[in-house]
Amino acid sequence: MKKISQRLQKIDSMVTIHYQSIWDCCCDHGLLGLSLLKRKSAETIHFVDIVPSLIANIEQLLQQHFSSKSYAQHWQVHCLDVAKIPLTAQNKQLVIIAGVGGELLTSFVEKIITAYQQQCSNDSISWLEFILCPVHHNYQVRQTLIKHNVILLDECIVTENKRFYEIIHVKVQLTNKPPKQEYVSSLSAVGDKMWDFSLNEHQHYLSKTIKHYQRMLLAAPLGEQDKIKTIIEQYSSLFPLVNT
Repeated sequence: MKKISQRLQKIDSMVTIHYQSIWDCCCDHGLLGLSLLKRKSAETIHFVDIVPSLIANIEQLLQQHFSSKSYAQHWQVHCLDVAKIPLTAQNKQLVIIAGVGGELLTSFVEKIITAYQQQCSNDSISWLEFILCPVHHNYQVRQTLIKHNVILLDECIVTENKRFYEIIHVKVQLTNKPPKQEYVSSLSAVGDKMWDFSLNEHQHYLSKTIKHYQRMLLAAPLGEQDKIKTIIEQYSSLFPLVNT
């Protein structure tokens, strides 16, 4: 089996409790799910991808290496759209989506939450966890999560192949009732606990992000400029932390 990347290793390390189900979505070669399965991080590890050939390869790998009684009942493969994963009400359930663009990832999260929420009765409260690692559009992903009043569990920055990735671990309360005040989102649109400005690479990532939005501002139509200025101000407000 291939070696797991640094980014996937970090996601793996953020799975610190035992779940009933973990959904490894857009799983590509299934390396993350295989690592989680090997250490039995959940009752069932679900491998999800919409590409039939990838799912066929993963199933072959699972049959070859994880067909013993101690593993065979703990994995399933699904060739389907991530937005349509068949979630059921469970106490501990984690959805991992990594390696896709922010717009697509946001669409997946919105549809998953909406579909799962429809299963909740007026008197029930359920929690669903996500670990998300978008390829880009981190700010937009965070804004979507904030809209759903998520609770931040962990977040970090990983550098891999000269690219920066944000990994966000959150949980969301799913109920038809309005969220209680203590469940209002603790997630920041520009990140909070992930920053370590004693690291030069984190300073570089912040500068790079601000410059990206400054370029966007120059090309933006008048109606979009105030929004982009606000984003630049939010990221720029982190700069005083660099020298503390």
